[in-house]
Amino acid sequence: MGDKKFERFGKYLILDHLVDGGMAKICRARYLGEQSNKIIAIKMVQPQFSRDPSFVRMFQDELSVTFGLQHPNVAQTYDYGKVNDQLYTAMEYVDGANLKQFLDRLKEKNYVFPVEISIYIISQVCQGLHYSHTFTDKLSGKPLHIVHRDISPHNIMLTYDGAVKVIDFGIAKSNASSEATQAGTIKGKLSYLAPEYLDGMELDARYDEFAVGITLWEMLCSRKMFTAANDLAVLKQIQACKIAPPSSINPNVPKELDAIVMKALSKDRSQRYEDMDKFNRALVKFLYAQYPDFNPSDLSYFAKELFKDEIRRDKDKFVEYGKIDVKPYIADMENNENGRPSNVPFPSAVPSSASAPASSEPERQERIELDLDMAEQEASSGEKSATLELARTAQTSTRKVSRQPAILRSVKSAESKTSTGIRVKTNVNASTTSKTLNKIKKDAAVAKEQESQSNGFKIMVILIASFCGVAYFQADFVEEMTGLNLHKIIHGVPDRGISSIDEPKPKTKKDRPVAIDGAGVLRLAGVDFESEVYINGSKQSYVSGTSLKVPLNEPITVTVKKPGYKSFMKTLTLTEQESSTLVQVPEAVRSRTGVLSSSLNYGSGSVLVYDVDGEKIEKTMPFTELVIPAGTYEATVRNPVLGTEKKVNFTIEENKIQLLE
Repeated sequence: MGDKKFERFGKYLILDHLVDGGMAKICRARYLGEQSNKIIAIKMVQPQFSRDPSFVRMFQDELSVTFGLQHPNVAQTYDYGKVNDQLYTAMEYVDGANLKQFLDRLKEKNYVFPVEISIYIISQVCQGLHYSHTFTDKLSGKPLHIVHRDISPHNIMLTYDGAVKVIDFGIAKSNASSEATQAGTIKGKLSYLAPEYLDGMELDARYDEFAVGITLWEMLCSRKMFTAANDLAVLKQIQACKIAPPSSINPNVPKELDAIVMKALSKDRSQRYEDMDKFNRALVKFLYAQYPDFNPSDLSYFAKELFKDEIRRDKDKFVEYGKIDVKPYIADMENNENGRPSNVPFPSAVPSSASAPASSEPERQERIELDLDMAEQEASSGEKSATLELARTAQTSTRKVSRQPAILRSVKSAESKTSTGIRVKTNVNASTTSKTLNKIKKDAAVAKEQESQSNGFKIMVILIASFCGVAYFQADFVEEMTGLNLHKIIHGVPDRGISSIDEPKPKTKKDRPVAIDGAGVLRLAGVDFESEVYINGSKQSYVSGTSLKVPLNEPITVTVKKPGYKSFMKTLTLTEQESSTLVQVPEAVRSRTGVLSSSLNYGSGSVLVYDVDGEKIEKTMPFTELVIPAGTYEATVRNPVLGTEKKVNFTIEENKIQLLE
């Protein structure tokens, strides 16, 4: 952090700026008080708007709407007020990125949101909005009927830990609002308006539903829904409301999901879902019917891989912010509150003891001798060097840190006190000067030797850290050279990847990996993080972009499996002449599936054995709603306890339930 000084804004310490907008800026800050380790986001309205009566009313409306909201999917407001004629709101800091940043990052990398993660994110948005739509003021008992009116990817935050939060109710409308929207003005982002807005109708929860539907459509299609050369053309598109089903643009979108999205995007709002809860229920039901293995933690894996550089930088920043000594800033704040001028120095990032627990020990004086390193100045100016005593009251045991100053030339006693409370004491006894000089030289020699040893130790630490860094981030390379995989030792399994539209092939043969230790090198393109890779029936720990070692001169069968999709299979043989290859896995084709349940006639311990694409599958009976690819099966029911075995045949039809009796 160097010598950086931090700005105090009322009872908050501003750490850095996140967004600098025309009307307000949003910063990260620390609270100056008992919770000084708490990071918050503070929105500081620009002074000219803070003095505008109409803006102040809108600001008050926002507070009346959001201050009471407390829901896991809504960013919470902690505090509000005015500092130096500048309005502010202190809010929950969401450690992540907004949905627009996710979409932009995916577009840069030629990636697309997985369908199931898109559904999950929107389902969480639905829950947060339904809570706000139905929120009742606890003090008055009256429902507020809050309508957000500005839902878009900008105002949906995704944390790196996988949480989803709706933010910025700045133009939200409720029964508590003080003014109506003026005729001819548009509030909200143009591309996310609903048709009823242009018709001048009173807005309700279904207005937010339409904007959420647009957002889901854009996640699935990786493009904006309403876009044109100018604003008037966009308004005409909204008025016409002719929308293509997502599957017509992205073939990975199931037809069943088309129906859900298009219902939310109905031009006639009476044809939409009655409320956000019903919209959410439709999404969740579809999600787990089509993706039974989905887990909300998948979003966290996705976010952490997509923003790993930002996460690493923020982690380092927070560690530095944690070292700031906030006590001088707190003292300055208290002085201002009591009407006293501030004369407290503001240090940069130094270890903080503000949050240290109080001790029951009596107060003791702590004496620290500091080396000012003024030897050259004294030699040229003839000024007297001095030993500085810094007396501090601390509830700790007395400790002494001694660093001797440069050559002592003082011959008479003097003592003064600086404005900061540091006493400067010059030496009196000239007869001790010679002894002091000898001691200084001896200490200097010892210090030089210690510094040399310290530098050698630092170099050794840097070399070890560098090797560990290479071993961690280039784990496959180091494993091929040494047999050691540090990433697997630490994590057990590799990180999960991201869905990909395409992966570039090596440009030339020399760019391809070469055989190592008599093994061939196999790379796969087009494998997303949901898929599992098998070599000759053995499951592999595979991350997109890495390579697999395979035997030479032997046929190998590569199988890529993805739940709910048809498996991809390819057989190939690598030789010494062609020891590496890249297999392009085509876009997965959704398999036609049905559901099989078994009756209670099969006793406990029975097992159904059947084959899917050459893979033997065993399921313990009885079971319900087992998803199986459509087709006719010759299976076996075994009971190891009774020693019985029975042949059974059944047919699975797409989207139908079959009972095995």
